[in-house]
Amino acid sequence: MKPAILTILLAGASCLHAQTSANLSQFFEGKQVTVKMDMPGSQQGVDIYPQRENSLDAKGYGKRMKQFPVSIRSGDTVMVTTVKVKDKLIEFQLAGGGFGTLGDDTNTAVNFKPEDKSSREKDLEAQIRNTDDPDQKQRLQRQLDSLVRQRERDDARNKAIAEHAAAIKKEQVNEDRARGGSRFNLKYDPKVPANISPQDVMAALAPYVTFPPQLTGQVAAGAEARPAEGPAASATNASGDSVSSLQKGMAEGQVRAMLGEPTSSEVADHDGIQVHTETFARGNSVVTAQFVNGVLVKYSIEVH
Repeated sequence: MKPAILTILLAGASCLHAQTSANLSQFFEGKQVTVKMDMPGSQQGVDIYPQRENSLDAKGYGKRMKQFPVSIRSGDTVMVTTVKVKDKLIEFQLAGGGFGTLGDDTNTAVNFKPEDKSSREKDLEAQIRNTDDPDQKQRLQRQLDSLVRQRERDDARNKAIAEHAAAIKKEQVNEDRARGGSRFNLKYDPKVPANISPQDVMAALAPYVTFPPQLTGQVAAGAEARPAEGPAASATNASGDSVSSLQKGMAEGQVRAMLGEPTSSEVADHDGIQVHTETFARGNSVVTAQFVNGVLVKYSIEVH
């Protein structure tokens, strides 16, 4: 590939990336959401892999919950403060994004260094080595022992002071962590999909976050509608009306407005997550839709 063409392609990809990031930021930032899980007080946050069946990195989550205090508790309503789109990652930051970012002092260590021997101690040691007089040697040794004991007492006192200061600093850092918010890290392989929509983000976070109706029922400003992939792209009802606009991330009310009232409905518990399944008859098609927290997370269409 010629360098000029490669430069143009890279520039186009960069512009698309920036536009996607701007759309998501404009859609989410400043909005209030409710979390459905305790979150660690750290900028490391919670890792989510939307392309996996079990999207939560449960092991990593458990380790961070042991390592850091809870900053956001299940049921808390907090503000989305920042949404960043990177190469393979979307940072969905809540209430500050988590303590430990640039400028946050996470170091709880207070250095303690024992005092070196004083020049007087060294001088006494030299005199002891160089005298043959037993009485003189004992007198010098008593002086040396007294200086050593004093230095050791000073060291013990200074060490205790340092340990106390470190404990206070650790407590302060934990308090800062508890107030610093947290984040979800949406990780993709090999990279974040081009033109990823707010609805895609809400669908990925639906098991862990409750979004307000005004978010689930609106579209991002400036975001372009993308054609649906899969069976919905070709399925039609008896009247010839297309349902190709059906896509994950839509609100339950939007789906019903499109497909009408369901012919059947059921609720099942999957690992503590309530999944609401509705079936719609659309002429020669049957649409099965699954919702979590009122957001469409999965659907299938059978054409008869």
